[in-house]
Amino acid sequence: MEKNEDCLTGQCPPINQDTNSRRVKLSEGSGGKEMQMLISSLIKDFDRSSWKNSLDDSANFQLPSGDFIFITTDSYVVTPQFFPGGDIGKIAVCGTINDLVVSGADPLGLSLSLVIEEGFDKDKLEKIMKSISSISSQTKIPIVTGDTKVMEKGSVDGIIINTSGVGISKLPLDLPLEIGDKIIVSGSIGEHGAALLSKRYELESSIISDSKPLIDELKSIRHLIKKAKDITRGGLASVINEIAQNSKKDFLIEEKLIPVKKEVQALTDILGIEVYNLACEGRFICIASKENSTQVISILKKYNETASIIGEIISESEGNPYVTIQTRFGKKILSMPSGNIVPRIC
Repeated sequence: MEKNEDCLTGQCPPINQDTNSRRVKLSEGSGGKEMQMLISSLIKDFDRSSWKNSLDDSANFQLPSGDFIFITTDSYVVTPQFFPGGDIGKIAVCGTINDLVVSGADPLGLSLSLVIEEGFDKDKLEKIMKSISSISSQTKIPIVTGDTKVMEKGSVDGIIINTSGVGISKLPLDLPLEIGDKIIVSGSIGEHGAALLSKRYELESSIISDSKPLIDELKSIRHLIKKAKDITRGGLASVINEIAQNSKKDFLIEEKLIPVKKEVQALTDILGIEVYNLACEGRFICIASKENSTQVISILKKYNETASIIGEIISESEGNPYVTIQTRFGKKILSMPSGNIVPRIC
């Protein structure tokens, strides 16, 4: 009989225990339900002291002056590293900036850390760094500190980038939501994920990633909205479910009002992927009162003509909040994404 090494050390697992259940799965990093459950289990004993919204896009802390300081961090592992409309460097900087501005903060500076595989092409590395420098110059948000590690060949898939950001604001963008509030999307969805997938699978496509910093758009409507969240891993379905759960409200959205480019819809149909689960890197959801929603849309359309009101808050939740989507065939629940949605896209 083959010996179990764990048993030899006195740590023999119980009979019939599924050892795979104790190993991290790819689906637990895809932005859906499994990732939320993993994160909750890992940080349940963390002391977050006086920091607020630590499970949202940016955590914040009130200073003695009354201002709020914000901090956010994210790591980027993308396949392929270069795609139509951007590269891993661009989305790393844009993603961290966007996590600050949707929280109501004015970004002050970013950190940049690189984990590079031995043998990585220096021409590619320089191109990535130029993308980072370009966004930093464009937004006037400096890269102020960082770190670099080089790992043995085969231990990292090319390059991993971590960016962290610090911002400041008079008040977090996190007002109570009410029945009748409108749900707004800043532009057509899924273009980042679709552009990356078309490159990955070598499909002919005109789709370009929506990756961009959202500073100007958010600043222009910040005084008119109650909440904002950028659409990244897990896509629209994940983000809108997070907002519903955190607010303990039930949402209704109209499928026909959700802006999706024909090319994106066609690609997702070919690949058998739900368009609502595809990541964006330059789009956000925001919530505004019915009275302010028309003005918000008017402003957002100056940046993107596809900005749309896609639904509203319909009720207080009597249990687990849910998001209903009205389709041409009737109503159905738009669930939090589950499983290995689309790996390695941000």
